[in-house]
Amino acid sequence: MKGKIPPFYNTPINNSLTNSNLLANSNHFDGFDDLGFTSVWDIPEYLDVPEAPLSKNISRRKIRQYKGFLIDLTASKSVDDYILKQLSARNRKKLRSKKKKLEAENKIEYCFFYGKMERAAYDKLFSQFAALLQKRFDEKRVHNNNLHNWHYYQELVYPLLLKKRASLFVIYNKEQPINIALHFHLEDTVFSYIQTYDIAYSDYNMGDIGMLKRLELFFNIGVKTIDLSMGTTDYKIKWCNYPYHLYFHLFYRKNNLISWSKMITTAYKLRVKQHLRDKDILGKRFRLDKLKYLLKGASSA
Repeated sequence: MKGKIPPFYNTPINNSLTNSNLLANSNHFDGFDDLGFTSVWDIPEYLDVPEAPLSKNISRRKIRQYKGFLIDLTASKSVDDYILKQLSARNRKKLRSKKKKLEAENKIEYCFFYGKMERAAYDKLFSQFAALLQKRFDEKRVHNNNLHNWHYYQELVYPLLLKKRASLFVIYNKEQPINIALHFHLEDTVFSYIQTYDIAYSDYNMGDIGMLKRLELFFNIGVKTIDLSMGTTDYKIKWCNYPYHLYFHLFYRKNNLISWSKMITTAYKLRVKQHLRDKDILGKRFRLDKLKYLLKGASSA
């Protein structure tokens, strides 16, 4: 979210669903490594990313990777309109019932921090965020990479929040957060990055209630697309109306054997991994995040 792009692309970079410029005037960062090879990760196919003119000895290989999910609001007149089209009658009824029950049995407040927040309140909330995330992933018995970089995110997000390039959505019961979500903003596109909830409130379907309230907030500020990123889950399938693929772009020097070899090796590894995902082996039958959690538990025993 630093607004820098590799020198292999031109601006503007557009969201093809909304026809809006996400990165109109961005700085470039350095291109090739010492081996004359560079990989650009996780480019969603709904982005129109124009290539810069490449020299004759530079080539690109495009590799399909993860499946991602997005909420496209461009054809919806309101949040109710979107929900009517996206959720089944049973799911709509259940959502209304759970939300009503949550609000009747607790002192609920919905807060959206976007453009303004005191630093002390922000730091306190981010600490609570980490604690809830840890409990949730302990319950799932899954390793969470974000927690190992938590201080980095804490320092990164605050100035972006003040610039309205990031936001935090929180559901409070009294003064205690029970649902927290972090987003990054680019024009009319929101990237939902990290979300969690207090596992003591699992019976209320907090993820669905949080999504409903976030949709209302985002719709009111003119957001057109909400990217829930890579990974297939029942939650994303339920709420998202636009599945897409992410791609890796591999740039290499054609006249450099080391560079070409690096590209071939990387492309092969990526294709094997994606084949295993397509066969529901990697990510379902075998999950690296679960293995990491088990190994961490064994090492600390």
